[in-house]
Amino acid sequence: MFSRGARLVAGVSGVILISRLLGMAREIVIADRFGTSSQYDLYLIAIMLPALAYGVLNFAFYYLLVPYLTRLFQVEAASDESSGRRIWSVFNGTVIASLLIAAAIIIFAPLVMPLWTSGDTATQLPTVIWYARLLSAIVVLATLEAFLRAVLNARQVFTYPAGGWIVFNLFFISAVILTQKQLSIGALALGQIGGLVCQNIYLALRVIASRCLPRFRLSLSKNELRAIWGTAGVLIIVELLNRSYFLIDRYFALPFGAGVVSALNYSSILVQLPDSIVGFAIASVAFPLFAADKTPDQPHANRLYRRAILGGLFLAVPIAVLIGTLAEPLVRVIFMRGQFDAASLSKTAAILRPHAATIAALFVVSTSIRACYARGWAKTVLAFTVILIVTKFLTTFLFSRWLAFPGISLATSVSQLLFAVFLAVTVRRRFTGAHPGLLSPVVRVVTAGAVMLMALLLLIHWY
Repeated sequence: MFSRGARLVAGVSGVILISRLLGMAREIVIADRFGTSSQYDLYLIAIMLPALAYGVLNFAFYYLLVPYLTRLFQVEAASDESSGRRIWSVFNGTVIASLLIAAAIIIFAPLVMPLWTSGDTATQLPTVIWYARLLSAIVVLATLEAFLRAVLNARQVFTYPAGGWIVFNLFFISAVILTQKQLSIGALALGQIGGLVCQNIYLALRVIASRCLPRFRLSLSKNELRAIWGTAGVLIIVELLNRSYFLIDRYFALPFGAGVVSALNYSSILVQLPDSIVGFAIASVAFPLFAADKTPDQPHANRLYRRAILGGLFLAVPIAVLIGTLAEPLVRVIFMRGQFDAASLSKTAAILRPHAATIAALFVVSTSIRACYARGWAKTVLAFTVILIVTKFLTTFLFSRWLAFPGISLATSVSQLLFAVFLAVTVRRRFTGAHPGLLSPVVRVVTAGAVMLMALLLLIHWY
């Protein structure tokens, strides 16, 4: 990264580190109160569709709006009449789309949710449907969050938006601690919805204070919406496919009994944590810079991409090795308390070991996918995402029969690594102009990680 970029990454990483530590505290509280109980499994099944829609719309609209607003702010003042009309047309269109999707979840939940319930969970189907409908509110909140973050990032404001997760986690933890005895898993729903509301208020206060947007208007420009939704449609399909892998996980996890769905969730939290701190900070700072550099040979974007990938892998590879080899003690220290018992520990650690390789893949994917979206290569990402989902389904089907439930997380690692390689090769080939090689330093980092893995395994064997 360049000096200013490095300072921005450090600042964002610091704030995200605090928020993710609070996120871990949130999961520790959940583990203490619910463990891998059947009630927590019910909640995770109920939130599947709302969480899928939340992730799809939040990331798709964010990926769409950051390049769009960055270029718009470069050529027009935010207070211009034409600028205001274009901005609010896009905003109103996305909010309407989120309302329609939330309504669809409410209407079709009784038809869809039975696919993910069997055995004991089937008797609780009305509860699952009720919570799925209640949690559909987060779909609309996702759109508002994406818009507010995109506006601030396009204005080169990075650190303040990262603090939104601190607000979310503080509310969530408080809600669970204060209301779990009275509401049971309803406390989780309260924390989820209330936390997102508080986070959006926090982001909106900065947008209002900075006066970076014109006065709100209820307008819908057909030409603007037609142009923007051509790209938005591709991004939504990409994110829908990319985030549906956890539906595959939970479908294949059900036959292995109670607690496996919860254990998969705890493992995913640990695996996603490093990328959600440093990887997200790197990718967020780089995203508007990729969008702004439109020169023919893109020299700045080339150097930025290389440094972002290598900087991420220098951290991701050793972290993946440590988490993979020390899975059981790590899970014990973080989660083992209250309802999280020895059986929960065994299941979660068994899933986490093969899952750890995903950490390195996520660092590469975070930066690469933003580079593709910033340059207008969304259809290429869509093609690779289809390959990802097909690979994920086939490998999960095979590995779960070979290794039981740990095979589910191994399938995730294999598919995500393949996705990362495809994206990285594509970005490097499409960025034109002279640039230093990337393959050789990546091979050296991976080789060093392999040596570290063997050394740790020997130490564990001896001691």
